[in-house]
Amino acid sequence: MTQKELINEVANRTGMTKVQTEQLLNTTSELLVQALLDGKSILMQNFGTLEVKQKNERLSVHPKTGVRTLTPPKLQVNFKPNPNLKEELKNA
Repeated sequence: MTQKELINEVANRTGMTKVQTEQLLNTTSELLVQALLDGKSILMQNFGTLEVKQKNERLSVHPKTGVRTLTPPKLQVNFKPNPNLKEELKNA
């Protein structure tokens, strides 16, 4: 689903205008990104949890050349689905 499709669907279901819906989704997106940047995890009921985790530095090997390089540590967003969502996806 694209952002445009999401905006249309939310607008249709809530009765909001598409402009209001787009502003709402953009603001929500900004808030989620800021919370993750601040190191907070985000719990969304009936959906799951988003959190930032630190990936450690590691040694990687290029498969063709065999050249070894050091991959620097980085932050990564992880998603853990709610058990109800997991079950629904399993039964789909």
